[in-house]
Amino acid sequence: MNRRSVNHNQHRPALAVFTLIELLVVIAIIAILAGLVLPALAKSRQKAQQANCVSNIKQLSLAFQMYEQDYEEYLPLYGSHVAGSQREDVWIYYTGFPVPQSGNFEPDRGTLYPYVQNVEVYACPSDQTVSRCSYGTNSETAQLRVGAIKTPESTPLLLEEGASRTSPTSNDGYFDTQWGDYLTKRHNKGDVYGFCDGHVTWEIWDDQTAYDRCAIP
Repeated sequence: MNRRSVNHNQHRPALAVFTLIELLVVIAIIAILAGLVLPALAKSRQKAQQANCVSNIKQLSLAFQMYEQDYEEYLPLYGSHVAGSQREDVWIYYTGFPVPQSGNFEPDRGTLYPYVQNVEVYACPSDQTVSRCSYGTNSETAQLRVGAIKTPESTPLLLEEGASRTSPTSNDGYFDTQWGDYLTKRHNKGDVYGFCDGHVTWEIWDDQTAYDRCAIP
């Protein structure tokens, strides 16, 4: 009996074979998709950091309000420049001026810490320096009672201070409108502000606008 010859390769699935051009096309498509997705992820990360910064300043603003209630509506003392370093009677303690070049902040040794008790809220997650405090108090509000501020809803209390254009972090926790401290513009070309009435918002201001808003009539 004759047996039919069977081609055992006849029913095997054909293997996909990619040419070099097809492979390059696939790689190009993946690169395009990555180019579209990565900026969106980066923007989402920036938004998350901005939301975290808003939360930080909100907690600090509430701590300021609690301090005021205990001290006849007076704001805590501020330290500034070399004279303010190593003072434990100011809102934020720092070991040397300027931070972070000559020292650093120790938030748990400042007068505001008993009202917040979390060192992490003093630092913005977008602050890439080693500073442990990213925020500065409005120098125009120093040694004031809250009742003396006629427009607390529009007067900043906490700002994202940059010591200079090349040092984008607070150097003493004191946004000095006379010596010309800078805004950091960490968050989508803007900054987060805590106002004297306790509310917090994000704004796009230039430095001069910030100085004008900080002024106390």
